[in-house]
Amino acid sequence: GDEEAEPVIDEKELKEELLELLEDLAKLAEDEGQQLCGLDCSELEQERVLEVVGELEREPYNQVVVPDGVTGEGAITKDQLTGEWEFIYSSSSTMKYNEGLSGLAGGLTKFGGLRQTLSSTKFLSDVEYTEQLETKLLGADTEVKITGDWDLRTEVSLFTGKLSNVMSVTPDRVIYGPRSDKADHWKSLGPMNLLLLTYLDEDLRIMRGSTSTDTLFIWRRI
Repeated sequence: GDEEAEPVIDEKELKEELLELLEDLAKLAEDEGQQLCGLDCSELEQERVLEVVGELEREPYNQVVVPDGVTGEGAITKDQLTGEWEFIYSSSSTMKYNEGLSGLAGGLTKFGGLRQTLSSTKFLSDVEYTEQLETKLLGADTEVKITGDWDLRTEVSLFTGKLSNVMSVTPDRVIYGPRSDKADHWKSLGPMNLLLLTYLDEDLRIMRGSTSTDTLFIWRRI
């Protein structure tokens, strides 16, 4: 008779595991009336996500590799990051404290999600965040837009001692309702302004804090 076919092992098993874990945490948060994107996760849950991410970063399908110190070969290019991304998880204590990115949620509104649009031409690299604020009472939800510039470069990580891909964001304006404020004094934006890119594939991107490398920011391409 036919020999049993070898089971096809999904080469992106760890990625699926991470996405399922984040989905489970999101469902749990929804059932409990907690914050989106892991902002109410327990330490134990955060540790589990960190563990899976650490394994995922070592997988061969991760496009992020240590760039060559001399030629810079292997560095991620801006083109690989441009497009629209949806924020799906963070363990940032600042974001937890501020209930989102802008710090404008709280009271009668709550954080309703975040998107990041990255564009890049030869001369300009623009970033735009769109944060949803959901009202807890009757009335329209509002949007906060944060605009600015972004850059991608390689530098030696203080933590690994290896050359890393570093993404920096320089926020310019925070726009909400009729108001538009300069963003340079918005402390809540701080955690996202300098991050290490540690995992990338066609639709998932993982960033870590440049000074607290256990702090994760996970985005999914839209």
